[in-house]
Amino acid sequence: MVSNSSSALFPEKIAGNNEVGKIIKELTRQNDRLAIIQQIAKSINVAMSYEEIIDQAASPLRSVLSYDLLSFCLLENNQLIIKSGVPKEQKILGVGWVLDGYRSAPWKAIAEKRCFLRQDIWNDLDKYQEDDDLRRVGIKSAVMAPLLVKNEVIGTLNFGSKNTFAYSENDFIFVQQLADQLAVCINNSRLFGEVSKIKREWEETFKAVPDNLFLIDHSHNVLRWNKQNNICLNKTLEAIKCYQLFDCCGGDLKLCPVTKVLQNGLPDACEVTNSNTMSIYNVSASPVYNEEKKMYFIVIHARDVTAKTRMKEQLFQSAKLSAIGEMAAGVAHELNSPLTAIIGNSGLILKKTSRDTKYYKLLADIKTCGQRSKRIIQNLLTFSRQDSYTFEPVSINDVIAGSLSLVSYQIEKNNIQISTKLAPKLPLLMGNKQQLE
Repeated sequence: MVSNSSSALFPEKIAGNNEVGKIIKELTRQNDRLAIIQQIAKSINVAMSYEEIIDQAASPLRSVLSYDLLSFCLLENNQLIIKSGVPKEQKILGVGWVLDGYRSAPWKAIAEKRCFLRQDIWNDLDKYQEDDDLRRVGIKSAVMAPLLVKNEVIGTLNFGSKNTFAYSENDFIFVQQLADQLAVCINNSRLFGEVSKIKREWEETFKAVPDNLFLIDHSHNVLRWNKQNNICLNKTLEAIKCYQLFDCCGGDLKLCPVTKVLQNGLPDACEVTNSNTMSIYNVSASPVYNEEKKMYFIVIHARDVTAKTRMKEQLFQSAKLSAIGEMAAGVAHELNSPLTAIIGNSGLILKKTSRDTKYYKLLADIKTCGQRSKRIIQNLLTFSRQDSYTFEPVSINDVIAGSLSLVSYQIEKNNIQISTKLAPKLPLLMGNKQQLE
């Protein structure tokens, strides 16, 4: 029987077909791997956490690369820290594990800025610090690739297998290509996280300022504010102009601090009263410039100075009252001397005047009015005296009588009669007569 087997007739052709088949298979595998890298890159965004990034990569990679351990490390403060990995529940060489620079295989990949392949870790003559930990989790071969961003290493991408010689030279190349792509994604995520942290810190700082802060654009529109408060009473900030908040320019934008800032580029300030709450605010407007030295918005700082202003007014009023008291005391001292002469002389004349004469009653009235005037002046002096408080037994009836002597003339002049009904036997109180008056 004659055989028609082509393999027997054309052995060289069959061998060539096998080589072509292997090449095609390898090219297909490489294309699949490139497609996986592109798929992973597209699925990762800057807002993802490290754990989410590794989740996006872990599942697709199993179709083109065998692994039992997957992790990536980042350099922080000269330490190489594992940020995420698979399996997630793993404690040894898990999240947070720190690899120092002494005899560490990932550090070797960092130092040389290229992939480092270990095919038989348990029998390797070159020992590294993490070998005992790898043996405890059953990893026998590993490949570590540096994460490079603009030729600067930010960490490593690590694969481990429980089989020896699990990774080929082609796997070596693929892991480095994957590491290059992941490095960009991880670095972008890290930068986004740092920017987001700074943004949150500034926002919290912005909100924590006890005064009122507003961001205003060139058209006086309120862009942002740090809190809702009584300045914005019954007003929607999303559709309001800054000058409507404070009524600071009375409708004339030429007087608005923001207008002045836009004109000369210098800070400006004014004090205004909120028409809704009658609160007084110290309003200052300051320009904010970008990197091109162009003003792109204005910050308004409004401080409620109502209590401070009221206190200043009270202090000013107290100062005026104190000045009036000093003036009254001076006048009282000046009047004391002539009143003493009037009372003394009228008393002497009364002693020499008969009660039957028509002048006696006139002289008695002069003396009585003089004594009354002297008593009023004495009360005025006591009232205006700036002594420190002293407490002593005080008759409340005397306090009322002394107070009435100061004001009764003006009251009676307006045709008002004062009627007093004071209990005759009130106990003495411990107090200060001057302050009670």
